[in-house]
Amino acid sequence: MDLASLWNEKNSQTLWLAGGWTLLFIVAVTAYWPGLSGPFILDDFASIAALGKHGGVVDWQSFKAFVLGGNSGPTGRPVSLLTFLIDGTNWPTDAAPFKRTNLIIHLMIGGLLGILTKQILCLLRFESREARTLALVSAACWVLHPFLVSTTLYAVQRMAQLSTLFVIAGLIVYIHGRSFLLTNKSRAYLQMSLAVPTFTLLALLSKENGILLPVLIGVIEITVVASQRGRLGTISPYWSGLFIGLPTLVIAAYLGKQFFRPDFFDVVPPRDFSLYERLLTQSRILVDYLQNWFIPKLYTTGVYQDHFVKSIGILAPVTTIVMFVFHAFAIGLSVLYRRKQPLFGLAVLFFYGGHLLESTVLNLELYFEHRNYLSACFLFLPLILFLRRHTHKRFFVGIVFGFLLMLAGFTRYSATVWESVPSIVEASAHKAPTSARAQAEYSNILFNANRHEEALEVIERAIENRPDSDTLLQLNRLIILCNMNRLHLDELQKAIELVSTIPFDPRLLKAYNEFARVVKEGRCPAVPIDALQPMFTRMLDVPRNADPRSLAYSHIQYLVGYVAVFSGNPQQALAAFERSLGARAGASHAMAMAALMASGNYHEEALRLSDLALSYLADEEESMVIGTRVNRADIMEFRVTVQTDLENSRSLDRVDPAP
Repeated sequence: MDLASLWNEKNSQTLWLAGGWTLLFIVAVTAYWPGLSGPFILDDFASIAALGKHGGVVDWQSFKAFVLGGNSGPTGRPVSLLTFLIDGTNWPTDAAPFKRTNLIIHLMIGGLLGILTKQILCLLRFESREARTLALVSAACWVLHPFLVSTTLYAVQRMAQLSTLFVIAGLIVYIHGRSFLLTNKSRAYLQMSLAVPTFTLLALLSKENGILLPVLIGVIEITVVASQRGRLGTISPYWSGLFIGLPTLVIAAYLGKQFFRPDFFDVVPPRDFSLYERLLTQSRILVDYLQNWFIPKLYTTGVYQDHFVKSIGILAPVTTIVMFVFHAFAIGLSVLYRRKQPLFGLAVLFFYGGHLLESTVLNLELYFEHRNYLSACFLFLPLILFLRRHTHKRFFVGIVFGFLLMLAGFTRYSATVWESVPSIVEASAHKAPTSARAQAEYSNILFNANRHEEALEVIERAIENRPDSDTLLQLNRLIILCNMNRLHLDELQKAIELVSTIPFDPRLLKAYNEFARVVKEGRCPAVPIDALQPMFTRMLDVPRNADPRSLAYSHIQYLVGYVAVFSGNPQQALAAFERSLGARAGASHAMAMAALMASGNYHEEALRLSDLALSYLADEEESMVIGTRVNRADIMEFRVTVQTDLENSRSLDRVDPAP
């Protein structure tokens, strides 16, 4: 073959490859398009809404407060928060730019995943053209998979996306540097030594599971590289010990330490499971993840995942031990055949390595789809290679196009579900009838649409479907009954008997507060506001609720104070508020309580609480707490207003009655 023919063939291959990637990105954008107009939901309001805490990010102080003031994890995730400023600098803001940027990041990761997969296949001596084709197909399966829709269209999950982006980028730079090991050791070790800590830090500051980069490098080393039996060179044991072994041991030690926590077998609110139960349950959850990956669904339960029934013992349910055996077999097989079947070993061990933090013994929620965003990167690769080697080329192409078209169609459907809050909630409620959160939200949506009877029917059916008496559902039922003027004292008494004897869940403060508010506003005339006092005071008889250092105690005392304010008992309210602040001090908390007192015309008590707010603010400023929600000017303005109201009321009291 002459040089011109070789040149033409190379150009043809490049054009086909460029066309393939372009088509993939066009199809992905088309599939995701409906969801780009969707709203902010749930945790978006906790993280992104902080843009407006200081009147927007407009100067260095507000920039520092937002970027360095995150509380989503131990690191604060400043890299992720920094990227939110691309899309908005104040609150409220439009969700569309955030989702659009998330989709761009998703496509960027897909492109990087293609590069990484091609690198790995070339390490295994695949011909360059075949490696590029297989890498494109594998990356396309990941980009178009509907199981990743909830991560991409959930604005705050940019944190998981960026962590994945930096991990994949770190692996690419590491492998590229490693390729010089036999020809230029200095360059190889310099590039690898810079890549591992730099990209680990960037990934870690995006989301904490970025710390797994060294572990995943180790996975590539013991599978792909080990299968080449020295052809790629051997890394110095000192270097691998420092950059791969030591971080892995630190992670293992940290996770191992959790087993020796004194509360390992205890259920500690706000969770309704122990760490032991969580670990057992993850055996079944990981299989559920795999099932959703290999058997794609039109849509899933998305962000509402509280329906997954926990395992309470190795045989309860019996599938727990069956799944543990399955995982042990899969890991054992991949380790045993990691040299003969390196891509199988890579896919399996990368999946489990990616789940090492979030799917073991850390005290996190049981189930979230975004935990698979990184872990699932190579799951289809061994299957794609198997089909390529054992089927005719045309049959392979047909299967690939058909499967990718199906994935794109499913993703398009899922994206339409993410167009609005009602569609997200309704789809989740239908998919997970035992999810208290989904059912409660669905009933709220129905009620707000003036479909009151349907809302009540949904909540009562949800209560019947739950094996336990879920407090959130009970509270929602009370709120609906109150708004329909059907709540009576005997019904309230039944609820009090139920909720006042169990550990308080701090996540339900908003629901309790809403119930107290609708009663205070007279929505259910048969129930006076002071009838709620026993609901909260009796909660303090539960030992775990009575711990004066706990968040539960702080919330309960706040609710006691709230009811006391509107029952005409300002001294009782002040005492309860002070106990609440004693458990969880904070200037913003104190001002919220002061505002309640002022709304009830209890001016002296409001001033007392604003005094506490000033002292807390001074402590926060001294300890350099970033991101407080009130400032000194706000407090002083409040005090002037209340002081004026107090003096006016005293003046009226001194005026003699008219003759």
